[in-house]
Amino acid sequence: MLPTFPLRRVLTRAPLSCCLLGLSALLLTACGGDSGGNGAFFIPPAATGTAPATGSPAGATTSGVVVGSYFVNAKVCLDINANGRCDASEPTTRSDRQGGFTLAGTGAGIVAEIGTDATELDPSIPSSKPVASPLVLRAPKEAPGVVDFQSTAVVAEMEANGLDFKTAAGKVAISVGVVASKLLGDINTESDPVARAALKAASDEGLQRIRDALASAASGDDVKAVVTAAALTDRYYQTKAPYRPQQDVSTYEAAPAGFSPVYTEVVARHGSRGLSGLKYDLAVYNMWKKAQNDGALTPLGEKLGPDVLKIMKANFLLGYGVSGISTPGYGNETQVGINEHTQLAARLVQRLPAYWKQIGDSAGSAPRQIVTVTSGVDRAVDSGNFFVQSLKTAQPALAPLLTYLPAPAPYPDNGSPTAKPDGTNRFLLYFHKLVKALDLVTNTADPMYATYQVSQAYQDYKANDADLLAKQSGLTVTPEATAAGRLLLERLFAKSFVDKIANGTYSFANADTKEFTSDDGKFTNKVTGKNDTSIKSLGDAGALLYELYVIAPAMRSEAGVDFTAYMPAAQAKFFAALNDGSDFYDKGPGMTEKGDITSRMAQILVDDMFNEVDAIARGDRSHAAKLRFTHAEIMMPFAVRMGLKGVDQSVPKASGFSYDSNAWRGEYVSPMAANMQWDVFADGGGKLVVRMLYNEKETEFKAACDSAKALGTAHFYDYTALKSCYGHVAK
Repeated sequence: MLPTFPLRRVLTRAPLSCCLLGLSALLLTACGGDSGGNGAFFIPPAATGTAPATGSPAGATTSGVVVGSYFVNAKVCLDINANGRCDASEPTTRSDRQGGFTLAGTGAGIVAEIGTDATELDPSIPSSKPVASPLVLRAPKEAPGVVDFQSTAVVAEMEANGLDFKTAAGKVAISVGVVASKLLGDINTESDPVARAALKAASDEGLQRIRDALASAASGDDVKAVVTAAALTDRYYQTKAPYRPQQDVSTYEAAPAGFSPVYTEVVARHGSRGLSGLKYDLAVYNMWKKAQNDGALTPLGEKLGPDVLKIMKANFLLGYGVSGISTPGYGNETQVGINEHTQLAARLVQRLPAYWKQIGDSAGSAPRQIVTVTSGVDRAVDSGNFFVQSLKTAQPALAPLLTYLPAPAPYPDNGSPTAKPDGTNRFLLYFHKLVKALDLVTNTADPMYATYQVSQAYQDYKANDADLLAKQSGLTVTPEATAAGRLLLERLFAKSFVDKIANGTYSFANADTKEFTSDDGKFTNKVTGKNDTSIKSLGDAGALLYELYVIAPAMRSEAGVDFTAYMPAAQAKFFAALNDGSDFYDKGPGMTEKGDITSRMAQILVDDMFNEVDAIARGDRSHAAKLRFTHAEIMMPFAVRMGLKGVDQSVPKASGFSYDSNAWRGEYVSPMAANMQWDVFADGGGKLVVRMLYNEKETEFKAACDSAKALGTAHFYDYTALKSCYGHVAK
């Protein structure tokens, strides 16, 4: 079984209010504080809080049970203000010897604070044991009768994702593998052994996640935020994960005394997008259509085809009528993606407010350029446009400073150069696909010659290296992939139909022509599949369903479909690992014996980052910032080339990539809108220090450069020592 991803640190801070306790104070309160010993078997009499819930009928009560097995002596309350903790003014009691409770009042969610003075009763033995680590569980007001991990996950989904109760419960039920009607019952009294096993497995894993999150949280962290983050259903979207900043702006380390910001630079992947072409959707639809013709659809399978068509239509029309989208159709940013870059720019201003104000205030007297450059591909261009528009909205005075430098030229250099728009640099931001027709460099003295050559070597490696092709093609034909694919397909199709895929009788591909017209009738898009994406095995089918599953969250505004019904969490995790494995081999550290073939081409981008800071170091302040917009195929080798901790571990050819032994995760390395940012600070003497953010989290440079950290800081690096560590020589 693949391991659960480690939880990311929740950095939302509790407001400074007398009624919002810090984590340590809250759990001390939950544990009684002065009960003596560990309090494991002490059960005080039930104590009701000061008042019933506002608006409750006189004498009305709420009863339920706190479940892991059963938690005894847990502090339980009606969470009237929905802050995820038990306040002094809220009706409160302690759970009894069977985990039961009754509270005065109704109409509010439930919080159970389970301290180390509580015990856990296992009724199947029966026996009790002390609670070793604190827990906080919640239940929604719509179903307050059982307070357990599943109910906590439902509350988390409702609050974090804005779902109604029914939708949230359905989503959590899918992740657990039970019908919704069984989700919020008492695990200990569930009569269906399969459902009980699934519920218990999810509960055990989820409770441990909450324990771990609370244990690793700082004393001032907001308990509600910590528990919510731990309870959210992890769906394994990997490189298609919609972007979330990984750290709150207010928590960044302060610059060393005497240093102030003088420059900042960004390289960012485009925002969340639709499918890149008529591939996975058409192949899956053709498979579904054959099953329909064969009368082989299950009730769940009946729904798949219409949902695939919704995804397909949304991609055909993607961007139509949206200001800022160059050409409607496949590959464009979705509304989620537009928001990602709009918000990313706003947080950049928020992070360095005085710096940006100073740049704007001096725009007329001492202008400094904000250089913007993209790969030239629509979605990267559009991302850049949405980003700079947001920047201008936040600081209108910055508008005249935005600069789009001429594209490198003349290329191809064989006498027939192709003009490219200002602000385009394919060598810098599309180096994985440099082609002779647009980018040919034959002059060995040309500074772009080396990048062109390594791009060709990489493309040859990706297309022809026997070891790489064997690794990637083998991912979906293992017994494990076959089993995972069969499990998915037999939920959708009759076993006889699935067997025909397994034995090779049936195969499917993206071969057909489709046409869709916008609702207003003014735009029609007709696309023909290239017959280059196929389903020849159960693993192939599972992998293509996964591709539709991971794109759906980015398209919620355009397609309005949720593919979680077709992809239980266990299978999502499995195919996520295959997806990460494929990227690992051809965009990540790859096989040790192949050297740096997958990342060597990213050296131009590493050099560009350093070259910009070199200019600041020599007193050239003509640039205030450089903003670069690119693709996952650039971000991944770039992260490897930078030596980011946890993403640079290659594997021997004789071994294989796995989550068990390698930290590479697409969701970390290159989610949608993934970004690396460098903030540069100077003191009065011109000394520079640099802070790196990766997905907006303060991140260390490669391990070998730890000695370059500025004295007394955790995330600031002396620039002279840093560039020496990377072997960079100023030009």
